[in-house]
Amino acid sequence: MTGSELRFRLPGRWFSVDLSTEASTTASIAAIARDAVGPTDDRATERAMVRRRLHEAVAAGAAGDIRALMLAHEITPGTPLPVTLLVFEPSDLRMSPAVGTEPRTVLGVLTEALARLDPEAHASSVEVSGPGIPALRTHRVEDAGPDEDVHGTRRLSADYWIPVPETKQLLVVRLATPLGDIENLMLSLFDGFVAAAFFAAPQPSALRQALRR
Repeated sequence: MTGSELRFRLPGRWFSVDLSTEASTTASIAAIARDAVGPTDDRATERAMVRRRLHEAVAAGAAGDIRALMLAHEITPGTPLPVTLLVFEPSDLRMSPAVGTEPRTVLGVLTEALARLDPEAHASSVEVSGPGIPALRTHRVEDAGPDEDVHGTRRLSADYWIPVPETKQLLVVRLATPLGDIENLMLSLFDGFVAAAFFAAPQPSALRQALRR
């Protein structure tokens, strides 16, 4: 667990999934799908699609320490934006003690590792502006499933590898959307989300806040 929290300045309306327990996560996802899509019977397929995307995001981050999971509802009133945002710390990624804490050094080691372990991701890698420090972005575009054609035919998933200041640790911000047909536009939007993020001291838990009163 790192000593800094990554926070976002996101435009529009976003839903945040309660990740405190498995039961809370399931209930939260169901409530978000209902609130985002609506409760009527004719929207059942869309609600199921939202639930599936969020559960898939939880599963994707389960190998590490999940920090946050959010779903965009709209970026401006009346403009829906089907995007999920997942933040996690990979549990199987450890830097050598010889690696310093300078962000570009950490990203350089990561880039070399990607070249060996994931050539496809490495081929798409590009340095972008992160939360006050550089970040490395990799992305993939894949054909969307038949039940996702309500939004588009190609699914875009972008991973932003972000060094945690003054540590050798990395956080991954994964932004995904079924709007892969407008890949460049969505990547530009995602880049803006990450560039506007910032690190801050962890917020105290509700219990600690209560004890301080």
